[in-house]
Amino acid sequence: MPAVSQDEPSLLVNFHADIPRVERRGGTYVIHLPIPILAGSQCAEPHPLPGAEIIQDEQVLLMETDQDLIGAIIIPAPGRLEEPTRQAYTQLLSSCTERGMHLHRVWNYVPDINAVTQGLENYRQFNIGRWLAFENLFGRDLRAFMPAASAVGISSPHVILVFIAGKTQPVYLENPSQIPAYHYPSEYGPRPPSFARAVLVHTPEIIQGYLSGTASIEGHVTVGEGDWHQQFRTTLRNIRIMLERMGMTELLKNARAFEKAQIILQDLRCYLRHAEMLPLLQDWFNEEAPWIADRIIYQQADICRADLDLEIEAILYKRIGK
Repeated sequence: MPAVSQDEPSLLVNFHADIPRVERRGGTYVIHLPIPILAGSQCAEPHPLPGAEIIQDEQVLLMETDQDLIGAIIIPAPGRLEEPTRQAYTQLLSSCTERGMHLHRVWNYVPDINAVTQGLENYRQFNIGRWLAFENLFGRDLRAFMPAASAVGISSPHVILVFIAGKTQPVYLENPSQIPAYHYPSEYGPRPPSFARAVLVHTPEIIQGYLSGTASIEGHVTVGEGDWHQQFRTTLRNIRIMLERMGMTELLKNARAFEKAQIILQDLRCYLRHAEMLPLLQDWFNEEAPWIADRIIYQQADICRADLDLEIEAILYKRIGK
């Protein structure tokens, strides 16, 4: 793959697209994804990487510095998903390990995530391919390398991974009220999902936090099927538990605590299966945390379980020292 040096490259994700693709606009590389935004910012915040080296072909975009690696992998998946997913994750994990990088966060976009193809749900096919890639590279220790992640559906026949990795070894966190996803029983598929509930990345100046896609699950069981408010309440309870583990409880405590804690909310995103859920979720967030309610981005997407109707994720960081 050809490599080209750029002065001030950055990565931007645009969600209003007919088909997934990567477009270059000067030094900015735009990943176009077909996931409708219902409310909030129309693009993810640009992720600048000054001095990064760019590696790009039709399926892979890598933006690399001495300390960071970000990018996207787009693999056509017109049929079963096991092999395209294994290929995508093998490419991703190999790109990280070859550079001594640790995978911090992955956004997984899965074709028709809840559809059944040849007797098996697409998300379960995806989980087989993802698990095999981790297993082939890391063997028995695979669970020690799983990043924060989310997985939502798209209509395009492509497996898409958007990711952040870095030299810093992250801290992997689990929710004590939930079974780790990688220990789910076989009723959820031949291979379990491969992710941690949250990841912390420590630097001398900040603690970067990645909260995985969080939903209404207790233990390994869905709570509140068909009841949107109960799903919201259970999801928020899980988020509060994880914020405590991340040392960032002030985000949902109150406006004054949030301001004093030096927490920067970089991204708070809510995926809704049904667009008509939007005004309800907006009202509920205004009741729970009005100081951040106008920062939330709402997108319409199918969730990794067919009996779930919403999922919430976040990127935030906390300044340390002065």
